Amino acid sequence: MSTYSLLANKSSQINKKLLLIKIHYFLGIGGYAPLVPFLSTMAKQRGYSSFIVGLIFAVMPIPGLLAKLTFGTITDKFNCRRMVFVLSVFITSLLVFVMFLIPDTNTKEEMGDSDAIRSPLFWIFWITITLFSATAMVKNVLEDTICMELLGENKHKYGEQRLWGSIGYSLLAIVSGVCIDWYSEEQEFKNYTPCFVISLICFILDIVVVSTIKVVQQSPYTKKVSSDIKKLLTEVKILAFLVWIVLFGFFVSFIWNFLFWYLEDLSNFYHPETKSWIKTLQGLAILIQCFGGEVPSFFLSGFILKRVSHMNVFSIIFFVYALMFFLFSIIKNPVYILPVEILNGVTFALFYSGAISYANLSTPAGAEGTFQGVIGTALTGLGTPIGNLIGGYMFKIVGSIVSFKILSVLALITCIIQIIVNQIINHFSKNININTTS
Repeated sequence: MSTYSLLANKSSQINKKLLLIKIHYFLGIGGYAPLVPFLSTMAKQRGYSSFIVGLIFAVMPIPGLLAKLTFGTITDKFNCRRMVFVLSVFITSLLVFVMFLIPDTNTKEEMGDSDAIRSPLFWIFWITITLFSATAMVKNVLEDTICMELLGENKHKYGEQRLWGSIGYSLLAIVSGVCIDWYSEEQEFKNYTPCFVISLICFILDIVVVSTIKVVQQSPYTKKVSSDIKKLLTEVKILAFLVWIVLFGFFVSFIWNFLFWYLEDLSNFYHPETKSWIKTLQGLAILIQCFGGEVPSFFLSGFILKRVSHMNVFSIIFFVYALMFFLFSIIKNPVYILPVEILNGVTFALFYSGAISYANLSTPAGAEGTFQGVIGTALTGLGTPIGNLIGGYMFKIVGSIVSFKILSVLALITCIIQIIVNQIINHFSKNININTTS
């Protein structure tokens, strides 16, 4: 066989691998779109207060936090990444079906917090979505680690693969929103049955896809790698990086779990004419966020990160969050939220690509899954639970509008502190390098 044929063969093989991971991202992340964005409004429709919903989402990631670290280490140590990956998608499908079977208890009146906690249905709902979240966290760590392995030396192209998750998420979110409004026509409450059906179809198809992805773990997990990870976590720049991850998780939790709640508040208070198609509007918000912000940002992330340092990108993101939260606080018509969602997409894509890339560049060989688990824990195991708990309390005590005004100030302060800390770390790093080489 000629050299040209060998190269063509190799290229075809690599492309096939990347094609499968793209399809997985489309289905595996897209499958969450019919459910995850609407969980807070499902809970609201059940009569739970914003504080109870905040409490649900605050505690919900804790099992996932433990699962991420545990399975990240297990898959590194026992070379079973592919098996756990397939199993996580299968369990996700089962949990979607269980969620579908939970009886509805829709009400227009808000339940007392103690009454909600005493309800058996509340605990069934909470436990099921908590397990759903934990499985999602494990799957998220594995899919990103596997993607990085498939990319080899082209790790900067991660965003080009991950953008297919945004495409799937956005398309299925708008389809789900339209289906909910259509299926709920002339009904007193929104009927979420189409969401469960669409989500279940996606995850079943994804089982087939992930079963065909070939996963090769290049480096064995050793005690030396474990020691290197511990040493890595003592470095000031890595600890600072983890703090920024936690703070990003704090801010993004308000968008993930309370923005749709806020949109429904605006609809009820100022524009009741939008209530009949509010789910379509929410789906459209995700569509614009993904196609207007996430997809182009994921696509360009490699180009941007090569020219702008990771920490400078994070500074820009915190500033954009300050602007975004301020805009949320002055909007009264929920339709006007749509152009702001472009900024939301840009910030998430750049931060996520930057975090995954920075973590992979900093990780000792053979422990990629372990350190990706640490990053995921900082984001969804610490940052978002804190944001959810404080967010639920703020929405209940001061209201959604004032909450976003406060968040705007906090994001701006975070941006300033992050820039100052970054400059100090860079200054001392340069001095250490000079002393070492002199």
